[in-house]
Amino acid sequence: MTVPTLISLLIGVSGIGISFYLVQTNKKLKAKVKVQKETHLSEEDAIAKASDKARNILLKSKNEALEEKSKAEKKIKDLYDEIDEREKRIDLREQKISQRESAVDTEHDELERQRRSIEQAKKDVKGLRSKLTTSLEKIAEMDKETAQKKLLTEVEEELKEDIAKKVKSSEIEAQQTAEEKSRWILVDAMQKSATDYVAETTTTTIDIESEELKGKIIGKEGRNIRTFEKLTGVDIIVDESPEAVTLSCFDPVRREVASIALQKLLKDGRVHPGTVEETIMKVKRDIAREIKKTGEKLAYDAGFPTMPVEIIRLLGRFKYRYSYGQNLIKHTLEVIKLGTELAIELNADVNLVKKACLLHDIGKVIVHEVEGKPHHMISGEIIRKYLRDEKLANAAEAHHGDIEAKSIEAIIVAIADAISGARPGARRDNYEEYVKRIRALEDIANKHKEVKEAYAIHAGREIRVILKPEDSDDNDAEVLAHKISKEIEKTQQYPGTVRVTVIREFRVQGNAG
Repeated sequence: MTVPTLISLLIGVSGIGISFYLVQTNKKLKAKVKVQKETHLSEEDAIAKASDKARNILLKSKNEALEEKSKAEKKIKDLYDEIDEREKRIDLREQKISQRESAVDTEHDELERQRRSIEQAKKDVKGLRSKLTTSLEKIAEMDKETAQKKLLTEVEEELKEDIAKKVKSSEIEAQQTAEEKSRWILVDAMQKSATDYVAETTTTTIDIESEELKGKIIGKEGRNIRTFEKLTGVDIIVDESPEAVTLSCFDPVRREVASIALQKLLKDGRVHPGTVEETIMKVKRDIAREIKKTGEKLAYDAGFPTMPVEIIRLLGRFKYRYSYGQNLIKHTLEVIKLGTELAIELNADVNLVKKACLLHDIGKVIVHEVEGKPHHMISGEIIRKYLRDEKLANAAEAHHGDIEAKSIEAIIVAIADAISGARPGARRDNYEEYVKRIRALEDIANKHKEVKEAYAIHAGREIRVILKPEDSDDNDAEVLAHKISKEIEKTQQYPGTVRVTVIREFRVQGNAG
């Protein structure tokens, strides 16, 4: 490139830059002039412009104030209207309250008047009753108490016939509705209650070959008999019967130990304190094993093989316990089978009934160890202690009726126990107890003034009462039979049932001469 051309290019570029600078400078000057022009407004124009702005602000504020005032006035008016409405409602309520108070006052005055009237009427009635009582006493020539007694006597005489009819009707109805079904249920249960356990009789009297053996039993200066009684807890009576020795003890297990040990000693012939102690210890071990074995078998046969060991031992002692001559194992197995059949028929808890039947007489084996409590209460305590089952305890202890039965299972146990004890041949009394029971039954009947004679027959299962015909009538016979039955139930303990037969016979004789 030539120098002239380069110089021309530089000059052109410089001219463009200068032109751009001048244009920008001109724009800045114009803007500055405009700002200065606007800044330097006249004072009149500024005042006028500010006045317009102020008027606009005042006008806007005035409009807003008017609007707020209108709203406030409306709100105040609404409040006044609401207050007026409330005042009207309050006035109306006050009027109603005033009317109600007036009505209450009127009703109170009326009630007070009626109360005074009733009080006065009571006084008048009391006075009139007193006058009538006095008048009646004068007319009847007897006082109030005497008249009352006479009236009650007459009413009782009139009601005797009704009472007799009602008793007879109730008995007939009960028999018609219950006898047929109960007979079949009980017969079916008894058919299934046969047991194959052979009961053994506990020996209390031991026959000896000669009177000389009594000397061996006593020993020198009584050493043998003292040792024997000390180790067994059984009294030996050697003087009552010839060629016999009697063992006396409340505990049947101890009595059994003593019986077996004494027989072994007499058979062996060597009777001195050493052999007595050795023999008794061996028999005690044998009896303990037999008790445990018997208890386990009884619990297994009943369907409860996992009983606590304490209860197993008590059940084993059933073998040596008798009630009215009936072995306790035999009785227990019968009660279990009877109770099971009854529970099935009545849709009761069969398992509970069986267990309660098994344990209902368990207190009998330790009744001599617990003073002042009957066996059935002891049975309940044993169950509560070892099995902790209140329903089971009640079912076992309520079988004699003096404790309330709290379940149908408890009633079934009581029925099964009564059936087992009452069936023919189940039990037998000793002579002394039999005589006492017979006399007690006859005494209950003889204490009634209408009774001429009373006889207990059929081993105490029936009592026949003969009335004085001149002091009684047929209605008296019905009522008296019911009374005697209830007295026997309340005061006597007996196996089975006792029938009361009242006989009234009136005879008239004439002689032709």
